[in-house]
Amino acid sequence: FDSRVIVEYLDTLSPVGKLIPTQGRERAEVKTWEALADGLLDAAILARLESTWPGRTGEQRSDAWIDRQMAKIEASLKSMSQGLGEKPFCSGIHFSLSDVAVGCALGYLDFRFPVIDWRTPYPNLARLAEKLNQRPSFVDTKPD
Repeated sequence: FDSRVIVEYLDTLSPVGKLIPTQGRERAEVKTWEALADGLLDAAILARLESTWPGRTGEQRSDAWIDRQMAKIEASLKSMSQGLGEKPFCSGIHFSLSDVAVGCALGYLDFRFPVIDWRTPYPNLARLAEKLNQRPSFVDTKPD
């Protein structure tokens, strides 16, 4: 199943340290961040597949398609930066699923698109990523 379903289930198992608020505006905010990060990842994966999938020749690849996906990535980064502002975490003062999702999306960009310099135009996202990348859960799952 989709990671959204899995994380919802896993979050119900812990009596403390919830990643997803149970109701209200806070829950909607966390789920909005999750959707934004998933959208960035979807666009990044589509751009990567279009540019590297061995089932297509160079002539069959669409630069326009890749450019459209890259524009979605840029729009997502801009939206994330604006939403984060100067807060310590995406959804305020506590670590939540918002940060897990955004951290994974930014990590994927670093892994598969190292030429994208998202840190310079979005220093607040860079600070968040640095903080998240020091967490054991991010350290232990960083791709090689």
